[in-house]
Amino acid sequence: MVTLEQIWSRAELALEVIVDSPTAAEQNVTIVHSSELPEVDEWLAGGEVLLTIGVGQDLGGDTVGDYVRRLKAVGVHALGIGLGYDLPWQQVPPKLIAAAKEAGLALFGVPEPVPFVAVVDAFTRMREAETNRELTRASSAARRFATALAGEGPAALVADLAETLEGPVRFVSPTGRALSGDDAEEDVRSALIEESLKPTTGTRLIRTGSRIVEAVPIGGDHPLGWILTPAEAAGSPKTRALLLSTASALLAMSLADLPAPSGRALLFDADLSGDEARGEWTRATGLAPVSTVGMRIFGGVRGDSAERLIADIVGRSLLTRTGSLLGVVGAQERGLDELVTRAAEVTGLDVLAEKRLPLGQLHHTWMLWRTQHESEASEVRALLSAVDEEAADRFVDRVLGELFRARGGEELLETLRAFIAASGARERIAAELGVHRHTVRARLAKIEKLLGRDLSRAETLQAVSLALELAEL
Repeated sequence: MVTLEQIWSRAELALEVIVDSPTAAEQNVTIVHSSELPEVDEWLAGGEVLLTIGVGQDLGGDTVGDYVRRLKAVGVHALGIGLGYDLPWQQVPPKLIAAAKEAGLALFGVPEPVPFVAVVDAFTRMREAETNRELTRASSAARRFATALAGEGPAALVADLAETLEGPVRFVSPTGRALSGDDAEEDVRSALIEESLKPTTGTRLIRTGSRIVEAVPIGGDHPLGWILTPAEAAGSPKTRALLLSTASALLAMSLADLPAPSGRALLFDADLSGDEARGEWTRATGLAPVSTVGMRIFGGVRGDSAERLIADIVGRSLLTRTGSLLGVVGAQERGLDELVTRAAEVTGLDVLAEKRLPLGQLHHTWMLWRTQHESEASEVRALLSAVDEEAADRFVDRVLGELFRARGGEELLETLRAFIAASGARERIAAELGVHRHTVRARLAKIEKLLGRDLSRAETLQAVSLALELAEL
């Protein structure tokens, strides 16, 4: 960016500073342009240097104070007045000077024979030169980042990025677990869990207390990780954005090359003795052996979002899933219980059980839960629970949407469920619902009309049954 002080210092312009600005060296100018509109503030966005000769506004009159205050209010950095024998003003009017001082608006004169276009052209050339410097700096940094990553790994790239940005930088997983250096703070991790579910590749600003953290996603719609750095860091925003995007692209390649985590959850999967279970606990966590451990069982799992997030928090070896059931152990012992709770909340899981038990009993307890919740129907649900949630929602709306939106939809849905369970036998449906068979017939006719489908067709029943199952997951 180009500052106000840099514009004033151009010798060829011979600008006369009348009211100085103590922050001229830091004020980044967005544009330099001229206007004679009296209500020009309505068209400004802030950061401008405005040039005028005072045709549409009496710069020496009593109304000039209001004009100056409005310019200051919208964020104009400075007002330049064209001066010359053939112009309305040969010297800057005293009332304008007084108003500028009172409002704190920088004021300068553009002397004859310097045209306004020369000021605009000087600003444009300075901005282009600054842009070229930014691109050169970013290009040089990109080469350094690539060399650091290839030679020493992600930690070296992150260290170079931190030095270049002159501020702290962290490289973390989707839930804020350290991929080099330290974990993110717990409040930042909690925010990242929700952010990782949002389908956007844009940079996020995370406000936690008095801090604002800039989180740059690494990867696609579902981030493979994040670059975290204070949002209030110094330096050119454009260069900063280029540096962060370059680092993000390079780190994405390094993460894509990593093997998928595979650690089997032996504590759930195998019938281990007490000693074997304690050994497996130490191997999986790196912690000292414990006699008992916290276990949580969640229901209502859809797709892979919840499993992916919680596995990133506790590790694959402390998590297991069967269909729509998810078992997690050790979160409390590792100080991660609040993060697991947050992940469960944002992905819509139901807490089915929460208990402490000896390590050796985890397998038996999990198998009991599986047995209680598995049946021929739940096996279908287990398969459907793996369907992408957005795709499932679109299918349900396409098949059953009109029924959900219809007046008396709940009553019709109840009838449709009974129809499928009774294989279409109207007498059984009427008995189940406690209504007359003629009522059943009328409801089914209305259902077919709303769905635009013939319930006597096998493929229709199949689609409707699947949509009902997906809607209830």
